[in-house]
Amino acid sequence: MSRRNERPCRDSCSGFSLPETLVAALLFAVSLTGLLQYHQILQQSLLHQMQQRQAWRLAHQQLEIEGTGGVSSPLSVPDRWGVSREEQRHPPACRRVTVTVVTPYRYRAVLSRWFCDAPDAVVQRDSP
Repeated sequence: MSRRNERPCRDSCSGFSLPETLVAALLFAVSLTGLLQYHQILQQSLLHQMQQRQAWRLAHQQLEIEGTGGVSSPLSVPDRWGVSREEQRHPPACRRVTVTVVTPYRYRAVLSRWFCDAPDAVVQRDSP
């Protein structure tokens, strides 16, 4: 009696055909490749943003060291980074210090600060 209720599974239970399986595998591979590229771009963007923040931090720290008279220990700069310092003197007792930090991705962080040695050193301009 149980054999009478069973239907033969020739056409309706055959599963996926080879072309359907290949198309599904191709779609999966393309989707996975797209997701991996998106992940890689996100990682590069995060690294670039972190380097930008670190560049601004290094430039600020360099100016803070300059403000204390340069008595702090020198900054440790990561490999392939560039740090330059430029000083311009302005009479009577002021100077402008500019610090430039360049990251490996060629991002430039430039900060400048005025330092005056005497509190009464005020630059006066002639009135027109």
